[in-house]
Amino acid sequence: MSLLSNVLVTETDPSSAVAEAYRSLRTFIRHKKLKKSGKGIVLMIASPKAQEGKTTTVSNLAVTFAQDGQEVIVVDCNLRQPYLHAIYGMPNDTGLAQYLKSASPAKGSFFKAVFPNLHVMAAGGQPSNPSELLGSPRMAELLDQLRQQYDVILLDSPSVLDFTDAGLLAEYSDGIMLVAKYGRTKREWAKQAKIRLEQSGARMLGMIINK
Repeated sequence: MSLLSNVLVTETDPSSAVAEAYRSLRTFIRHKKLKKSGKGIVLMIASPKAQEGKTTTVSNLAVTFAQDGQEVIVVDCNLRQPYLHAIYGMPNDTGLAQYLKSASPAKGSFFKAVFPNLHVMAAGGQPSNPSELLGSPRMAELLDQLRQQYDVILLDSPSVLDFTDAGLLAEYSDGIMLVAKYGRTKREWAKQAKIRLEQSGARMLGMIINK
């Protein structure tokens, strides 16, 4: 995995203070006791606007859960501006978009193992109808299947205030963490994003202050 992004500090620099902060986040989520009997949990990482660090956060959080012995899959649901594949050093030619458009079962052709215990489902491109795909019965079926296969399913979402997609994904999630970037995210943005997600029925677990 020579193409790993240097932002994946939980793998490239696991003894750093930043990596420890991600492990603390993992512990915080564990204490929320979201686990359902016999099923994995679906967690969404969101942000009010773009460029606030949610993809970096979800990528590192996934590694910490995998390092803890959990079976993890992280899914790039940001079909608007996908970036998860770049962090893990993998192609973006196959993934969620192709799965949602097809009738094939969610097998290895749609996601790849990148570390022990950790699979990644890239966005698979930028389709012209992301909201319709993410809100389809096929998306719900995918997450039901992943709950049977994995302990933790992490979703990287588009920005909450720019698109309706995050509200659709909130319906599938057991809990949501909102990422705000210090010095960039306006307080009003964070408030509006929280309100919008809660109106979608989301269970807000807390806020992550990035940078």
